[in-house]
This record gives sequence, structure tokens and C-alpha cells, in this order.
Amino acid sequence: MKRNLLPSIQGLAAAALLVCAANLAVGQTTNYYVNAFTSAGNAQDVTAVGCGNWYASDSVQLWDGTTPDTLAGPGDYSCYVSMSLNQQNCLTAFFCATPGDNLWWDSSPVGVPLSQYKAIHFDVLWDTVNSAIPIDQFNNVSIWPADLLQSWAPTNYMAGSEPYSDGLEVDVAGRGGVWGGEPAFLGNVDIPDAASNGWVSITLPIDPTLPNIDEDSAGAFTNGASGIYLKKYINQPWGELGTNNVVYFWIGNIWFEGEATPPPPPILQLPGKTTPGLNVFASTAGNTYFDRQEVALVASNGVSWVGNATAGNPVTYSFTINGFPQSPATANACEAYLMMAPNPAYYDNAIDWNETNCVIIWLQQATNGTTLMSFTSKVNDPGDDSADQLIGTVTNNGTALGTWSVTFTSDTQVTMTAPNGNTSSFVFTDAPYFAETADPGMYLYLGMQANNAASLNQAVCYSNFSLSGVPAAMSDNFLTDSNLNANLWFNFMADGPAGVFVMPPNAEYWLTWNIPAAGFHLQTASNIMGPWTALNDDLVIPGVGEDYQLVTTNDVPLGTAAAFFDMANP
Repeated sequence: MKRNLLPSIQGLAAAALLVCAANLAVGQTTNYYVNAFTSAGNAQDVTAVGCGNWYASDSVQLWDGTTPDTLAGPGDYSCYVSMSLNQQNCLTAFFCATPGDNLWWDSSPVGVPLSQYKAIHFDVLWDTVNSAIPIDQFNNVSIWPADLLQSWAPTNYMAGSEPYSDGLEVDVAGRGGVWGGEPAFLGNVDIPDAASNGWVSITLPIDPTLPNIDEDSAGAFTNGASGIYLKKYINQPWGELGTNNVVYFWIGNIWFEGEATPPPPPILQLPGKTTPGLNVFASTAGNTYFDRQEVALVASNGVSWVGNATAGNPVTYSFTINGFPQSPATANACEAYLMMAPNPAYYDNAIDWNETNCVIIWLQQATNGTTLMSFTSKVNDPGDDSADQLIGTVTNNGTALGTWSVTFTSDTQVTMTAPNGNTSSFVFTDAPYFAETADPGMYLYLGMQANNAASLNQAVCYSNFSLSGVPAAMSDNFLTDSNLNANLWFNFMADGPAGVFVMPPNAEYWLTWNIPAAGFHLQTASNIMGPWTALNDDLVIPGVGEDYQLVTTNDVPLGTAAAFFDMANP
């Protein structure tokens, strides 16, 4: 095994940490055939996904032994798929797996590492007789005829929490769950017009650096995928298509094209220091950098200032930031926030968009080193953020680090305070909208949002949060916590495994490597000649284009002069 030594740095336990670049030969990846629907049992491994009003629940799949896939080999038949488009914010999804694996349980111990494959292929035949709309309208909702659109304006495509899907959206399916964490988005493909007259083959290239491409639902990073999702999303008022609301097509011969030349092995980067406290990482690239990573306060009653704040009993929301992205490229982008929504319908990770009323207290750091905290709100505006109003701001003549607070001395009188002592006071006339009902009360969220590519894989770190002057007053010193206190917080990371956590007290360094890295794991030794020990128990964050693993005091033998780390592929 050849290792290229990188420069050392002073490590924990008086040892030097040295990282070695893995340089291992990886065999050629052959084609992997997912499902050719040779029998009725194989079609059972294409499963509809349904979940309440957000998802179509009446879609079915049937094995069709009378409609062979003429582009495939003898005995390759098809699965007949229906997609219902009659619900508001309709999302119809189909999980396609290897025979024997299904949406709820996978028989094989290890999935398919899609990062080692070049492309996804499948065949499609469109049912022109029974489908509610033709292929071109399925691919592009904006050309639906006026009698179908009725009062729905084409400009409202973005009124939901995600845009409508062009054609079919293809995603990676994680293992052991409905969605398996946040699946890697592989892309959208249009169904060719020729599919109306016969079978056509569709090819979608695979980007091996996509985040979550080889993960399972628990965040393990080497188990691989159990299949793919084919999805169709639209946003429309209820029942626009009436009773004629279903499209039908056949799907056949799903397979992954292997790489003639395998990807190069991962390369370890120099170790980076950890930051104590609540780490909130931008570990996903979903929703065009706008994924929210956050925690939500468990207490939801007795947390609103409305009806509690007086001059003699001020209500203060306060948080201390001890880590914030500092590179110029993240300036005016990466965002730390505290959000409050009264009486929401349910916990979700986008209350600033989904809920009817919301206060958003957020801050960004500028290139000149100053940081601006803004108090914004929206009222009577569910599923949107166009009605957000800027109410007040305060500036810190320095970084985002330090303690920030928002104090109410009445329902409407507000003062914000920056770490350097700067204050800003204003009147919040919409305060009555933020009174609590008995249940569910008020939900509070503390977190971050990347907002640009440079902020991905970076963290906002909180050392403290406190709430005073209300019946449910509380304080949490994250620096003294070993884990996120489940009595105080729910973890509402944006479906990105381990994106939000309290840094363990014995964690000292991060080790980072590029992906794809399917089959590789981090290992350590006190001598370059070994013996080597795997580090599979420490926290791993699958990031965007790279993965991270903590190095703790347990990973460096006491009394040794150095600790060596490398990536191994046994």
C-alpha cells in the first residue's frame, strides 16, 4: 500500500497528527441490472409513496406480462405505472429496487454504491389512450391548456415549498426507510415524444460527487443505495384536473452503467480544529443552498412575549455565537437565525415559509467585518415569504461572534442588542398575531442557512441560548452539554445526516476527504508501518462533495509521538 505523507501538525495528547493519501487500486465496475420485470414478483419492488395531503396516495403499479420491453432482451416485460395529478402540492413518487429489496426492507446487507457508476438507464412507453395529458404537457406544466389551468396562474408554480418538476425527477433512494434521509437529486429527464409510438430508452448521467449518493437512512456512508425514486411534483389548486387526472406509462429494464475507468481513491486533507458547542452545518445542497439546519425548542407553551412582557418584566431571547464562516466568499450570505411561529399546524423545518405568521431574527456578516442582525416578520401569508417586512436592525462593528439579544418590554416595544453593546429600539405593531393559543402555542427554531455555495460544509456554532421573562424560561449552555439535550430541543436538521449536533467534549479535530469514497473508511496507527485500526465509531458528516469525521482523544494513543491516519479500502 503506497502512502504519501502530508506535513504534520501538533495533535492531541502531545502527538503529531499526520494524514496519508490512500492510493489503492479499485476494480472496474460492471453494469448493474436493477429490474427487468421478468415476473409479477419483480413489480412488487416498485412501490408507490404516499403521505397525507402532500403526496398522491392512489397510484398503483401492475406487472404487465403482455407488454414486453422490446428494447430489452427476451423475457423482459414491464411495470404499468399510474401517476395521479389531482392534489394540491401533488408529489407522486415511485421507488424502484432490485427484486427482493423494497421500500420497507432490503434483503441484501450492502446497497449499490452509485458513485461508482456512470449513468442510470431505463425504458419508457407512454399510454396515449388513457393518460389525461400528452407527453409534452407532462414534461412542461406551463403549456397545460387553459381549461385545465382554470384560475391557476402559471406564475404560481413556485407557490409551494419546491418548484414543479420538469418531466420525471430521478433521486437516489436510501436504505431502510420511506425516503432514507435526504436522497441525492440526480436530475430531471423529459420523456421523449417518441414514447407515444413505442419504447424509448432514457439515460441520466451520474455525478459521483453528489452529497448522500452512497448513504443509507441512518447516515452511514458506505452502504450504498437500495434503488431510485421516479417523482413528479406539481403545485396547483385542488382538483384542477377533475376526475381525468391520471397519466399512465410503462417502465422497463432499469440498469446502472458501470465505469470503464473507476473513480480515483479519496484524498485526506490536513486536520482542522473543531469548535465546541451546538454545531449547525450546511451539510446539504438541496433547495438551491436554502436548506435550513436547525433545532426546535421542545417547550411550545409559555414562550411568547405577548401577554408576558412589561417594563418591570422584560422578555429576552438571547443566543451566543462562538463560530461562524469567516471566508470572504461567505460574506453577506451565510445566515444565523432565530425564528418564532405561533400556533403552527405541525413541526416542520421551514416555518418561515410554511407558517401563516412568523418572526425571523437573522444575521449576516459583511466583507468589512461588520454584522447586521435584522428583525423581520410576516403575517397572514402561509406558504410564501413575499410578505416579509423588515421591522428593525442592529449592527455589530465586528464579526458575528458574541451574544445577541432581542428584548420586549411590552407586546410591541422591542430592543435588539449586539455583542459590542449597540442597540436598536422600535415598535412592532403586528405583535397581536404572535399570541399563543393553549395548544400548540409558539414554536422557536435556532439554526443556519447557507444561501450560497461557499457556505456549504461550514457551520454556525452556538455556545448558549436563553429565554427569560416567560413562564417557560430556560437556558442551555451548549459548551457543557455532551449531546443535544432532548428535554429542551428537537433536532430539525434539513434531512442531512448529522448536520446538527453538540460537539463531543473529547473531539479535537476534523479529518476531511473528497467523495466518491464508497468502500473506504478512515483508519489510524501510531506507526506508519501499522498496525492500523478502523475509526468507524466517531461522528461522520456526509457533506457536499466531501465527508468529515471527528478525531477524538480516544483516537490517539497516549504517550505516542505521532498518530497517522489514512483511507483504506479492504
